[in-house]
Amino acid sequence: MEINIDSQNKGERVDKLVMESLEGLGFRQVSRNMIKDDISSGATVNMGKTKPSYRLKVGDILSIDEEFWKDFFLDKDLSEGIVAQKGDLDILYEDEYLVVLFKPKGLVVHPGVGNKDGTLANHLKYYFQSKEEFDINMDRAGIVHRLDRGVSGIMVVAKTKEAQDILKEQFAHREVDKLYLATVKKFKETSLESIEDMSLEEIVECMKCGDVKYSAWFDAQGYIGRGRTNRKRMEFKLYEFAGSKKAQSYILPISKDKILIKIVTGRMHQIRATLFYYGYHILGDVLYNPGSREVSSPEIMLQSIYLAFTHPITKERLHFSKF
Repeated sequence: MEINIDSQNKGERVDKLVMESLEGLGFRQVSRNMIKDDISSGATVNMGKTKPSYRLKVGDILSIDEEFWKDFFLDKDLSEGIVAQKGDLDILYEDEYLVVLFKPKGLVVHPGVGNKDGTLANHLKYYFQSKEEFDINMDRAGIVHRLDRGVSGIMVVAKTKEAQDILKEQFAHREVDKLYLATVKKFKETSLESIEDMSLEEIVECMKCGDVKYSAWFDAQGYIGRGRTNRKRMEFKLYEFAGSKKAQSYILPISKDKILIKIVTGRMHQIRATLFYYGYHILGDVLYNPGSREVSSPEIMLQSIYLAFTHPITKERLHFSKF
């Protein structure tokens, strides 16, 4: 979104105009105090970084990165803004503190711009309320991590604020093991040619025992940030660039069209962007497909097949797999 500054907006602070523009785009509960520290990441003036206090001049061009603010506000929505809606939940495990479930492809995890309802969070709130187990102090109906809309797989959801805070800390400190399986097609020559002799079942069992030799996996270390030409796409590069964050994944081809990925960091579109950089297109992923102009991928051949974490209350190490 670009705004050409004329006499009507002359002298207005950047943070004030960004706030008003975001409200016009449908973002709820926006305040200048909430967004001021992220103005330099989510808006530019004349294609350069700007301060929230900058007073706009006639002729300035204010650019607002809508995709950045969509991601930003996903972490700001509280449970009180989520409408409880009945929906199917594929629950693998449940106790009084948490739920482990399988999210299908095509299901959005949390309400946002363009997805106000029908999300996993809506269904979770209904489910917890129907059992009189909904903690109103939780954020996002207990969600602690996300999977892209087109990606299926295992997720853990908290049922209490205490459990949610502890699980969030585990994810933040990289104490959660996450393994993904991608069905791919190679579109350029790549260095990821080694194929593991072990079966998928054997590899998962090794992960449960903590006996995985990651020296046999390809260590993909680099940086991920939003693409310059396609703002809906993230880019993986070996060097740091504007707005990027460090990213690391272990990658292991187990057949010509199957790849295992263990993510160490949890960046947006990390697996999709990393595999794309190394010459692999995940089947069904139209966004990261060199031959497609589509921007939405409702069903991607990528699944979270293994999740392990420490129970926030009992401290038992829990392991879940589905493939």
